[in-house]
Amino acid sequence: MTATLYHAPLTCSLAARIAAAEGNVPLNIEYLNLRTKELENGGSLYDVNPLGQVSTLKLDNNEIITETSTTILWLQSQSKDPNFHISPSSPEFYQMARWVAFCATELHKQIFRVVFYPEATDEVKDRVRDLAPLRFEVLNKHLSDKPYLLGDHFTAADAYLTWFFVLSKNAQLDPSTYEHLVAYQERTLNRPLIRELIESDRAKDKAMNQQIIPE
Repeated sequence: MTATLYHAPLTCSLAARIAAAEGNVPLNIEYLNLRTKELENGGSLYDVNPLGQVSTLKLDNNEIITETSTTILWLQSQSKDPNFHISPSSPEFYQMARWVAFCATELHKQIFRVVFYPEATDEVKDRVRDLAPLRFEVLNKHLSDKPYLLGDHFTAADAYLTWFFVLSKNAQLDPSTYEHLVAYQERTLNRPLIRELIESDRAKDKAMNQQIIPE
């Protein structure tokens, strides 16, 4: 089954692209501008997802899956790579789901959602940024004896956390004092498939004048 991802460059749907690439899962890409909701090939994201949000995944049978956490879990379920696919019957599955949820709630929605919200005041954004150190400490301790969130292999949870570090600098979040987290960031962002996707998304963001990362 080949699904279609409605993808706004550099946004959280990049986590889904990373999961698909690392899991060697075929994925069609339908580009859109998140600021206007316009699809590159015509139409609107609202036609697919009434909330107008990514990540949005359309399956071959026309079923729709929304929420980044769910889309990356679905994508990993389709992977044939034994180092990437984790069966729901495995205890590791719930550890993966734990860290996917951590990225979704503690980092993405609790911090990014406010910091990148244009109507939020600088004071509010700074108070939200103050939440980051404790979360960085949790991650740093967890990664002190392992290269990836679940151990030796990159998983769907790492796809979500890697995306967070694509935009963390633009959110004025600095993990540089957390040794193991810095090593993790460098390790994941320099994986060849991920580096290629980031470069491609940066170019597409600029070409579409979406300006997720303003110049």
